[in-house]
Amino acid sequence: MKFRYLALGVMALGGAAGFFWPAQADVPLPMDNPISIDGIQTVCTGIGDEAQKDPRWLAYPVRIEFSNGGAQYLSGAHVVLSSSGGKTLAALDCAGPWVLFQVGPGTYKVTATLTGNQGGGPSSATFSPPATGQKRVILDFKLPANH
Repeated sequence: MKFRYLALGVMALGGAAGFFWPAQADVPLPMDNPISIDGIQTVCTGIGDEAQKDPRWLAYPVRIEFSNGGAQYLSGAHVVLSSSGGKTLAALDCAGPWVLFQVGPGTYKVTATLTGNQGGGPSSATFSPPATGQKRVILDFKLPANH
């Protein structure tokens, strides 16, 4: 009985404050619920009106987008964020077409692979967060339009 209350308390704290996850684990992110992975705030979100109008998402200096050759959004990817030296900082699964990161100054690499047998192979990009505003990093997967 005590364990059940402890587990419920941990779940409530994690949901209210953004749960801390270690970078070594592949984390399936809940949609529209910011979490911290080894100190890096991140959120998996989508492209609907609510997501685009949510002012919280503008506080993230980096927005990773998944798209195909027809400039259409793709949903569902395994994402790895690394430092310029190659150290994995976060590894996660996002069911939506956007992943947002709050990272400090520096150079980073993001690599993503679509999930669910979508194909397209991995896509990656190197980026630096802007001093102000939000940088869009578009990962283009070599898939035909209307995939």
